[in-house]
Amino acid sequence: MLTGAIDGGGTKILTGVVADDGTVVARREELVVSRAIPDYFARCAAMLKACVAEAGTTLEALRGVGMSVPGMTDGRQVFGSPSAGWGAFSALEQLQPLLGLPAERIRFENDINACALAELRLGGGGDDFVWLTVSTGNGGAVVANGLLVRGHRFCAGELGHLKVEFDHPYRCGCGAMGCLEAHASGPAIARMAHEAGLSVDAAGCAALVREGNVTARRIYDRAGLYLGRALAQVANALNIEKAYLGGGVSRSIDLLMPALRTEFDRLVLPQCRDVTIERTRLGCDASLLGAASLFGNA
Repeated sequence: MLTGAIDGGGTKILTGVVADDGTVVARREELVVSRAIPDYFARCAAMLKACVAEAGTTLEALRGVGMSVPGMTDGRQVFGSPSAGWGAFSALEQLQPLLGLPAERIRFENDINACALAELRLGGGGDDFVWLTVSTGNGGAVVANGLLVRGHRFCAGELGHLKVEFDHPYRCGCGAMGCLEAHASGPAIARMAHEAGLSVDAAGCAALVREGNVTARRIYDRAGLYLGRALAQVANALNIEKAYLGGGVSRSIDLLMPALRTEFDRLVLPQCRDVTIERTRLGCDASLLGAASLFGNA
C-alpha cells in the first residue's frame, strides 16, 4: 500500500508517495518561497497532489498522509519553530482542508523525530541512539529501548540547544547563548569562515579543507569539537549505543570526525564511551521516510 509523505523543511519542501518497503515511487522537491503558514501548507499540498498523480493513485487510496515539520508538535498542533519563524498553530487545520481527507488519516511529527523513526525501521537501527542533524540548524531526536522519546511537552531531543560554549558564546535563534546550533550548524560554519576572511558557505569551507586550506581546517575542527562536546553530554546522560548524523553538513563527516571524536572521548564517562558515531545511510530522504512511517508502512 502507498502512503503520502511531506518533509516540510525550513529551506526546502520534499513530498513523495512511499511504498511499504520504503521505496519512494514519486517525489517533488522545491525551495521554500514563502514561510507564511497558509502559503507554505498550500505549496506542500500542491506538491503532494502532483506526486499522487504521478504515482497513478488518489489521495483517498493512500494509507494516509504523514508530514514532518521543523518544529515541536503533538501530532496535530505545532508549538513553535525557531528555524521557520513560526509560533503556535494547528497544522491539521492548515493541511486537512487542502487535502480533503479525514483528520485521522493525517499525522504530523517533528522533522528530526521523523528521521529517527526512519532510522529505527529502515536504516542502521539500534534500540538506544540519538539522531543529530547538522544542517541549517542542529535538530535532534532520542530513541530509548526501541521507542522514540517525545517528552512531557513533546520537546525531547532538542540537542541543538545543548550549551557547548561559555567563554565566547554566540546568540542562537532560540534567544539563548552558546547553543550547539549557534556554533556547529551550517550557518555557524559559514559565519566562522566569514570571520576568518573566507567568503564561502559550509560546503565551500569543506572544499577548502580538502584543498589543504589551514584556516578552513581549523573551522571544521572547531565545529567538530562542539559536536563532540554535545554528544558526550548526551552519552553521559543516556548511555546511547549509536549516534547518527544527518543533514547537508554531515556529508563532510570525515572532516568533522577527528576533532569530534577527540572531544567526545575526552569528556565522556569511560563506561559510556562505546558509541558508534556515523552518518545516516538514509541520506536526504530520512525525514520523508519518517513521515511515511507515521502510518506504520515501514
